[in-house]
Amino acid sequence: MSGVTYWLQKQRKGELVDLAKYVNMKEYVRLHSDARSVYLYDEDPKADSLYSYDNLLKTDLEVALEEHLRANSTKYAQDPKLEPYYRRQAVLSPVKRETGSTLITSENENKRPQRARRQTRGAREDTDAPSDSDAQPAASTALATRTPRTSLSFARNIPLPPSPAVLADKIDASTTSLRTTLANFVSDSPVPSLLYSLRSSLSSVTSVELLTLLIEAYGLRSQVMPLRYLTTLPPIPALGISGETPLKIPDLFALLTVAFWGPVGLWLLTSLFLPLTGAWFFNFGSPRGYDPLSFHIVKALTAWIVYAKKGYGGESRIVVEEGIPGGIPGLLVSAGVGALVSFWDVLGKR
Repeated sequence: MSGVTYWLQKQRKGELVDLAKYVNMKEYVRLHSDARSVYLYDEDPKADSLYSYDNLLKTDLEVALEEHLRANSTKYAQDPKLEPYYRRQAVLSPVKRETGSTLITSENENKRPQRARRQTRGAREDTDAPSDSDAQPAASTALATRTPRTSLSFARNIPLPPSPAVLADKIDASTTSLRTTLANFVSDSPVPSLLYSLRSSLSSVTSVELLTLLIEAYGLRSQVMPLRYLTTLPPIPALGISGETPLKIPDLFALLTVAFWGPVGLWLLTSLFLPLTGAWFFNFGSPRGYDPLSFHIVKALTAWIVYAKKGYGGESRIVVEEGIPGGIPGLLVSAGVGALVSFWDVLGKR
């Protein structure tokens, strides 16, 4: 016996039970004792009321239905409810398949001579009377068939990575190469050495003192040596200067006036000479040098007495207060910063 039809296999067990009741399969099992199933029909008529198809396994019920429907195909073939089963059976039947293929083969054999004759006639007519209208579609067809071939050959020539891992390795290699090139360029250039030397020069107490003095001197210069007009520079398009620019320089003739030396002398006395004298006398570091901590302490005391308490009266004090960035608080802050740096340097050395 061949296998169970797929139409029966896809049915649920409840649907198979209803189908078995519909086709009266108990009678078939009673007459065919070799059917694959458990006992569907008891010989005792009184036990027939106790019968239930639910006692069967689904596979046994499928096999019994398959045998019963095949044996009664003439009876149930026209039944609308069983039409899908018999239609599926007819498609899978080898006899009908061979018959259909034989009919199709015979029909094709009968039609082949007519097609050959028609093609021969058409070829003769085309050979006898060629026309321009037929040549144009042929050329366009040739172009249409050649264009995809060209595009495919172009696509084949494009190099593609064999896998994403290879692509990731290439990206990492490019990144590493770029990083190495930049590192070599930086190491070969003099910029890093200049930066390190500048940092070592600025990381000292003397550098902090000179920086604060330069800031104070620049602020005082705007008061005692103002800028004077010298000439006008023409436009320079290469530098982005479109208009005329007036050129101003410090008035050097101010060096010959008392208005310059009065404020400058007062600032030099309070910010440089008196602090240096105190740093030399009150020296807690090397005996031959100047103590930076004492220098800034004396500078802070001098600024507080002269400028904050107005210990020295005159125009020079006012000019210094207006010229120094921050005024009196600026002088005190610069002295305080220098004292902190000096104290930190002393702690680092000890």
